[in-house]
Amino acid sequence: MMGKHKDKHPEKRLFLIGVSLFICAFIVLGQVALKVRAAEKDDDFYKYADIFTEVFSEVKGKYVEEVDSGKLMEGALQGMFMTLDSHSQFLEPDSLSQLEKDTEGEFSGIGIHITIRDGVLTVIAPIPGSPSAKLGIRAWDRIIEIEGKSTEGITIMEAVKKLTGTPGTTVNITIYRKGEPKPLYFTVTRANIKVNSVYFKKIGDDIGYIRLAKYSESTAADMKKALLSLKKENIKGLIIDQRFNSGGLLDQVVKVAEYFVPKGEMIVSTKGRLSNQNREFKSQAEPIMELPLVVLVNRASASAAEILTGAIQDHKLGVIIAPRGEHTFGKGSVQTIEELKNTISWDENNNPKRCALRLTTARYYTPNGKTIDKVGITPDIEIDLPENHEAELASHGLMGDPDMTEPAISKTKKPQTIDEDEETSPVSELDKSDDDKFYMKAEKEKEAKEKLFLDVMLEESVKIMKAYLLMSGANSGSAKIQAE
Repeated sequence: MMGKHKDKHPEKRLFLIGVSLFICAFIVLGQVALKVRAAEKDDDFYKYADIFTEVFSEVKGKYVEEVDSGKLMEGALQGMFMTLDSHSQFLEPDSLSQLEKDTEGEFSGIGIHITIRDGVLTVIAPIPGSPSAKLGIRAWDRIIEIEGKSTEGITIMEAVKKLTGTPGTTVNITIYRKGEPKPLYFTVTRANIKVNSVYFKKIGDDIGYIRLAKYSESTAADMKKALLSLKKENIKGLIIDQRFNSGGLLDQVVKVAEYFVPKGEMIVSTKGRLSNQNREFKSQAEPIMELPLVVLVNRASASAAEILTGAIQDHKLGVIIAPRGEHTFGKGSVQTIEELKNTISWDENNNPKRCALRLTTARYYTPNGKTIDKVGITPDIEIDLPENHEAELASHGLMGDPDMTEPAISKTKKPQTIDEDEETSPVSELDKSDDDKFYMKAEKEKEAKEKLFLDVMLEESVKIMKAYLLMSGANSGSAKIQAE
């Protein structure tokens, strides 16, 4: 049996215990400090959370009419985004669904691409051949009322919901147009609009023409098919038409640019607050063909369309042509769609509906490091156009645009009286004296379609390309057309 062991070094043992306690205390205090710092970072949130709860409770309990909690919360979320740029939004389920449809390239509406510019709902571009284009609605028109209600403070998705709808129904909009002494009132009949992204043809013996209408999910694949088809026809020069192209998906324009930009060269870069938003997109493949290029743009060419334009211009792969005095739209920001874990609405079976954020996370820069945000791209060559030519062009339609066989729109001198209980309103009777000036009946419209419409910019670009091919004696498709 063992006896008790006498501690021969009590001072050493006490010292070790003291050191251990000190280390433990240091660790605990360090964790506390970290929590304090985290709490300090959240101070702003907690500081304002109390007043948010108080306001919500007051409105919910004392407003003159009973209000839905979900609607209040959605309004609060939308209000949060009104302090950011116009492209950032909270996407409730309907808005998210609409955005996905637009990306797919098919919807029912009046046929315009819109944005919020300087706080005002603004037309980026009418879709050529659409009801809006036929009426003469133009790029940079400001939509100040929808159905008689001001658009002040409206979000893009809210506007989309108001403007889209069942084919055959109408929507009344009021437009401010620079240079017009009074607002313009339009009644537009919605129609099914499918916007294919790529159309192509051969002009004459040796010039290819490709129209890029937008950048949707299939654009890069469709563009490749068009290029390979034209390549088989031994074209010597290519015209890329991006007029009225309001943009689309970043990954698609990067793939399209790879068909022209040499392997390893910069296409576009993005810079944001977070390190994962600082990216460089370089060409990962050799060009499909190296041809003299002409790119047609106007002030309705935006976003992704400007990325391709900037890459071609900076690498001196071709010339950019636009109407005199115009530059591209100037949308140089990148939006990320992030689906949320939580929701504000549920279906009839109590399943959560999807919500998302559409958040501006970066700005993009051309290969030479230029930003085009709110500035646009300046063309190499400017073309003089007849007055109102672009509006007529949009009304007539570019290659591949939908042909609306019925007169889908009308213009009224005065806004209609709208019954707020009705979902849609009938087209009002027009002042007969305005018939010839403001709209065409079906018979006149049919006759107009049969008349030859001269697309001045396209004609001039063909002349420029032919002159270049003649002077250069291009026969291998390897020369590059450049503006001096």
